Amino acid sequence: MIPPAEALANDTADSKVQLILAGEKLFAEQGVEGASLREIAALAGHGNNNAVRYHFGSKQGLVQAIFRHRVVQMEPVRAGLIERLEERNLTTDARAIIEVICLPYFTLRGPDGTFSYPAFMLQYLLYYRPKGVRHTADEAGALSPALNKAQDLLRKRLDYLPPEISDRRILHAMITFVTAVIGAENTKPKISREQYLALIDDTLNQIVAALVMQCSPSATTLVGEFAG
Repeated sequence: MIPPAEALANDTADSKVQLILAGEKLFAEQGVEGASLREIAALAGHGNNNAVRYHFGSKQGLVQAIFRHRVVQMEPVRAGLIERLEERNLTTDARAIIEVICLPYFTLRGPDGTFSYPAFMLQYLLYYRPKGVRHTADEAGALSPALNKAQDLLRKRLDYLPPEISDRRILHAMITFVTAVIGAENTKPKISREQYLALIDDTLNQIVAALVMQCSPSATTLVGEFAG
């Protein structure tokens, strides 16, 4: 028989995971500001509308819990990819490094084959990252060493660029990746596995080409004319 205290801890952990998954799904569909705590609690099967505040303190607390939950899930996969990368002397290969960062997303599918993390990340990258909302991987520590190492390898690979440009390119790379995944997932009629893999492969090649491109002076005044 499971001791009462252990059973309570397990119930609490399960309750938190259900809220995390519900929050991720609704944030992906409606945005962080659009999804209400009441809706999240209801989707998670909670009768208590204050469940999110009880477990996470606030919406932003739930956002960070989603990051932690998913980063921890992907860490063993990323660690294995980094090990293979090091064995093959590919620590300066931009395509190999970006695969370490991106490909573990595909391990997050639910039992029904769908996953909402890419759409959640797109909401974050477009609307909340620019406002200074931090990601778990921004904090150097034990939670995401493989992800942190992959990001460090990528920044080192791009060390010929000013830091603000390399960071912006990495941000745009992730936006491109999750956008491609969302598009592939939502295509009607559903594309074949071969088409799906070709789309992701081409997207990663596109990302690498944009990441490693040398900076060059603008040869046109049109950007300033239209954007500034």
